[in-house]
Amino acid sequence: MPQSFNTNNMYKNLKYLFLTCLPLAFMALQISCKKQDKYPGQTLPNIITVNPTSAIPGSPVDIKGQNLKSVTAVRFGTVEAIFDTPSDTSITAIVPDSLPAGDLYVQVYVGDGVAYAAQKFTIIAAPKIPTISSVSPETAYPGDVITIKGINFTAVSSVTFGSTPAVYTITDSTKLNITVPDVSSANQLITVSAPTGSDTVSFNVNLAPVIASIDPSSAHEGDLITVNGVRFTDASSVQLGSTDVTFTLLSDTQLTFTVPVGASSGAISITTPNGTGTSSTSLSILQSGLALPIYDDAITTNWNGWVGDGWGGTKNYTNTSPVESGSHSVEIDYVGGYGSPMQLGGASVAVGSYTSFKISIYGAPGSGGKQINLGINQQDKYTITVVEGQWTDYQISLSDLGLSSSTPLTDIWLKEYSGVGGFSVYVDNMGLN
Repeated sequence: MPQSFNTNNMYKNLKYLFLTCLPLAFMALQISCKKQDKYPGQTLPNIITVNPTSAIPGSPVDIKGQNLKSVTAVRFGTVEAIFDTPSDTSITAIVPDSLPAGDLYVQVYVGDGVAYAAQKFTIIAAPKIPTISSVSPETAYPGDVITIKGINFTAVSSVTFGSTPAVYTITDSTKLNITVPDVSSANQLITVSAPTGSDTVSFNVNLAPVIASIDPSSAHEGDLITVNGVRFTDASSVQLGSTDVTFTLLSDTQLTFTVPVGASSGAISITTPNGTGTSSTSLSILQSGLALPIYDDAITTNWNGWVGDGWGGTKNYTNTSPVESGSHSVEIDYVGGYGSPMQLGGASVAVGSYTSFKISIYGAPGSGGKQINLGINQQDKYTITVVEGQWTDYQISLSDLGLSSSTPLTDIWLKEYSGVGGFSVYVDNMGLN
């Protein structure tokens, strides 16, 4: 039986399709328009080439492509890069620092990131170039050892001061010990070099004179003194303490002078155009003669008391070496702390005609820096720090010792005052002036 065709049903179906599909088509058209509104005249970015395709951090990279003018971000892996977009087909980006070596992607983004392009890129490990962070000390003499700190010192192949090579030791990758070479000028540029590169630092070389020794170390007025050291050339003045002395320059390493009348003990200073160098030890000026000798090769008859034994060591009044003058001195060996082996007492020496007490002391090996005390009239009065290896004169005001025209000298003691003992001193030329 033939089927009937229901036109009412057909119209109903067409109406349903029209009402359902027309809105969907309109929405699709609207989305397309919105995309065109969002990026008017701009299609998705496209990377054609990256040059170079591998580089170290900090290097510039040229990105060529299409539709690059609207790029808002460039990333190497996940790290943002600094970039410039000179045209729609070119971007120049800087490889970010601290990226590890290896493969990643360089990416360009538009807007919120829904549009991007990427291309493979390789990070090359940066060469380990020596880098200086500090130098210590800030100035030094030729021959001194200085320390440079920094990084990447393992492969260092040379160190120079200007054009002058220096001897160096690589302590580790962060420290170099360098011997300052002989140079002609003070202001130097130190260059630390390796096959991968170099770094520099400014440095001041102290070219002032250096005094190594004074011979003899103690002398009287009129004695000839020889000073040894380095960089004496062009010396313009020499001083003993604050006193100018007339000198003879023998070489770059030696000069001589005569101790002037009235000079006092003091350090020696030499001045050249490169600066002033001062000795680390003093020249001891010995005082000739005593107005009233108490010990001069022996205890004199000016001492009208007794010469007795003390404690805590031994003494020898007829020692023959070293002596400051004459043929004898007193050797005192301190065994224990606060011992007083040398004692003079029971006297009554009038001091009204005098102003000072004079004593000369020589420190034996091991005595340097130890202390002894000059006791007067059974009281500790004047502490002396022993100078090892030379005679040192001490002129002490009588008033500092509690002596006056109404207070005569009755006792003299030399007491160990460091509390340890175990050292020796020599005494000569003791008396009043």
